[in-house]
Amino acid sequence: MQSQALGGHVAHAFDQALGSTVAGPPGCWQPEPFMPVSSEIYSHILQFLIYEAPILDHGCIKRWTELLGRDVSYSVRNCSGQDVRGVGCAEYVINGRNALLARLTDRQEEAQAGIRLPLTRRFVTNICVSYGTCHKQYNAVSYLRVARIGHDGATNSAWSAERRDRILAVGRSLFITHREVLIDAIEPGMSDLPRFV
Repeated sequence: MQSQALGGHVAHAFDQALGSTVAGPPGCWQPEPFMPVSSEIYSHILQFLIYEAPILDHGCIKRWTELLGRDVSYSVRNCSGQDVRGVGCAEYVINGRNALLARLTDRQEEAQAGIRLPLTRRFVTNICVSYGTCHKQYNAVSYLRVARIGHDGATNSAWSAERRDRILAVGRSLFITHREVLIDAIEPGMSDLPRFV
């Protein structure tokens, strides 16, 4: 479990990263040899990732973090070449579920204050699942497009990314233990950090 001192260090590093404007190149994806998982496993992970989307769209951040491993490693890299406020960083990394929750809760609640309809719609496609290196661990690569819904005359916009997940199965439950989000395109109007998770 992360100590408070370490959590503070992570938060400080996170704030420093958000001030950066240089987007570094993503690491190359190294696909595993083709060893198809069973249809049951694939269906389970597919449903899990689709289930996650409306939870985030409706701003249920605390419920979403229950889908994450306690020591989850979560990183976002802006590979679009666009300097957008809130994601102009080359990369930021948060280690630990509690640290991630602390960074997102206040901003998400502020962003959706007074708005009943979701601010975003997430579309997850091209989900590729392979066996991980440990028992009951799976790697999932997917494409993600997030459309921002404009309210009160605001402009609609969207962003897209490749998402690389490591998922652990515990009984019938699944948990994300590692996620890397590689943003490849950002349209004007996207600026709030919670929309980039």
